[in-house]
Amino acid sequence: MSNKVGAVGGNLGNAFDDGVFDDPMIKIEYEKDGKLESRQHGTVSGELKEFSVDYPNEYVISVGGSYDHVDDYFKTVLIKSLIFKTNKGRTSPVFGGITESGQPAATEFTLEGKYGEKLIGFFGRSGQALDAIGAYFSPTPMLRGKWIQVEQQGKGPGPRCSHAIAMVGQKMYSFGGELTPNFHIDQHLYVFDFNTRTWSLAPPNGEVPELACLGVGMVAIGTTLYVFGGRDGNRYYNGFHSYDTVKNEWKLITHVDNVPTPRSFHAVAADDKNVYVFGGVSKTVRVNTLHAYNIVDQKWTELPNPGESCKARGGLGLAVVQGKIWVVYGFIGDEVDDVHCFDPVERKWTKVETRGEKPSARSVFGLAVVGKYIIISGGEIEMDPQAHLGLSCWILRVHIKAHTKAHIMIQYEVFVNNVTRVP
Repeated sequence: MSNKVGAVGGNLGNAFDDGVFDDPMIKIEYEKDGKLESRQHGTVSGELKEFSVDYPNEYVISVGGSYDHVDDYFKTVLIKSLIFKTNKGRTSPVFGGITESGQPAATEFTLEGKYGEKLIGFFGRSGQALDAIGAYFSPTPMLRGKWIQVEQQGKGPGPRCSHAIAMVGQKMYSFGGELTPNFHIDQHLYVFDFNTRTWSLAPPNGEVPELACLGVGMVAIGTTLYVFGGRDGNRYYNGFHSYDTVKNEWKLITHVDNVPTPRSFHAVAADDKNVYVFGGVSKTVRVNTLHAYNIVDQKWTELPNPGESCKARGGLGLAVVQGKIWVVYGFIGDEVDDVHCFDPVERKWTKVETRGEKPSARSVFGLAVVGKYIIISGGEIEMDPQAHLGLSCWILRVHIKAHTKAHIMIQYEVFVNNVTRVP
């Protein structure tokens, strides 16, 4: 559902409504389903002027300009000028009437969505000229998808939960997990090749993790996997291993100082230089500590604690988006639906205000990052085998306001519930 903003201007002319398009350019000309569609409003022609944007990285987020009474056109109000702004901070020239200082002439207006939403269509009124203009803005990310069942060959990991997944190129790695609650399954590292759609076992060379872990965390930086923590049926673990997917070799990373305590059902995330570990469950308590391991310096650092604003939790989601570390939902004794953000530069935690159709509180869900979007799916709503959530996917769209570092907003939207064959 798009947001309809405006229209401003006069009340003569014929009403028009171009509707919503995928990729708008200003003539007004739109791209929809790979085809160009033109919409001309008004019959008085003038000089063609263009303002180009580097789509899809750049797009229009506002249209403004001016309107005024025009005596020789039925003494009505017409749009006198237009000006456009993009998400990259660029502003177009003023198209139309301007003052000596180069500003839009007459009464100025601005049409924009909330939090940098994308302009996706126009409506208004026109006759011989453009009498009024309004705009549509998309409150949802331009992401589309549908579920498909992936055909698999080879011996895969089999049914399980509480395992860890990470991607390296076109290969997906799976490690650890349980099927019966609190009973680990195996120590194998499974590999799924998306090109051949075939499962295989990664060679267990080197210093293989000593535990067959459940509630373990794993991420990839480049071609190397990093695995931290987890537990078996008897003890919690803070072993930290890497697996070189080129050499097919495990390595135990020697701890120095500030290593996270043994835990399971924590969350891990990574940027290009750091592995982050947050939260989890130790033998006696849940924790809310945040640690970073720098793969260049080969050192652990304990980062500032969020305090009571972000309670200790397990089964949470963790992501690095736009240089910030995001803590999403989790279990604190009950499932929660809060979101928190840590800025590594400011070394400051923020409890994040969210908007949109919010997903219910949950824990141990799936999480993936696509650009500036955090996608979550599934999870538990209570500690009951029957209380698992279904196929809906949700997007957290991260938008950080410029010049207001303390103000961070994310938008929830349903991503896809379109099922072809259920995975």
